[in-house]
Amino acid sequence: MRRKEVLRALGIFQRATADQLWRMLRPADRHDRCTRDTLNALKKTGLVRVETRLESGHQLWVLTEKGHKEAKLLLPKNVRISALRKLRVDAKGRPVKDDGYDEHAAAVTSTAAVLTGAGYGTPLSWQTEIAHKLPYGYTQYADLTMRAPGAGVPAMLLEVDRVNEPVDDLVDKLRRYTDWFELLAPKADPIKEKAARGAAVHDFRLWSRIYPAIGWEGYLPVAFVFTGKTAAQRESRMQRLEQSARRYFAGTPYPWAQFTAVDYHQAVPVVVTELERITADPAGAGGRVWRRLGRQEWQTLSEALDNPDGERLY
Repeated sequence: MRRKEVLRALGIFQRATADQLWRMLRPADRHDRCTRDTLNALKKTGLVRVETRLESGHQLWVLTEKGHKEAKLLLPKNVRISALRKLRVDAKGRPVKDDGYDEHAAAVTSTAAVLTGAGYGTPLSWQTEIAHKLPYGYTQYADLTMRAPGAGVPAMLLEVDRVNEPVDDLVDKLRRYTDWFELLAPKADPIKEKAARGAAVHDFRLWSRIYPAIGWEGYLPVAFVFTGKTAAQRESRMQRLEQSARRYFAGTPYPWAQFTAVDYHQAVPVVVTELERITADPAGAGGRVWRRLGRQEWQTLSEALDNPDGERLY
């Protein structure tokens, strides 16, 4: 069982350390020893290899060509296998150290690992770099897509940010996601779509044919996971994102002045967190480590995605 788990996980995430695989696959274990033993056993049979050793001292594991073929057989047909990392050799046939693994890739895998360890789906719940094509020639890739209906989160898109790109770029991602959520499904009637109100609009949209019904008002949730730099810099970044992206997540007040309820049906639920916050919390990603943009309090993920001031209040 552990053998298959590791092969499937490496098939999805391409590269991972024993620590990441342990947190993802066997969080109930006290340490990553069993995971390391499994990797070494797979190495002996030629299914995995060590690509490099990171500055942290962790070995980075990848599938061999033989392991890649086996992992593909173990993955469901609806789960895309990552590209094979081919072994590079020099002119004398000696393996060349590959330093192509960057901090962003590590943070993406760690994010999936800690969420899975908290009960948000399984490794099969994740896919990386899923394309969302737009009609004006741009494709918005999600760092991670999560499907965890058993944990109360039918689907969510995640962006991992190391506090190293302009906030405007993050706002642009939300704008492009919003554009994609508003695309009509093939053969959908645009006249009926314009006449629809509330949640009925989504029945005509492309995204509802690709992702499952989310159970909340609005479009598919988008999560930003920040990591790196200082806690103050991460907090500043969350505040600036909240100020600049309000048009995409804030919703629309219902038209009667005496009501404080908000119509979120055409808004993107945006939640933020920090990888450092998740890993430090005793409950991990299952704790009150998420903040919904537009709110001040830290909540569980389900609480953050709920809309007590939305249609229910109305």
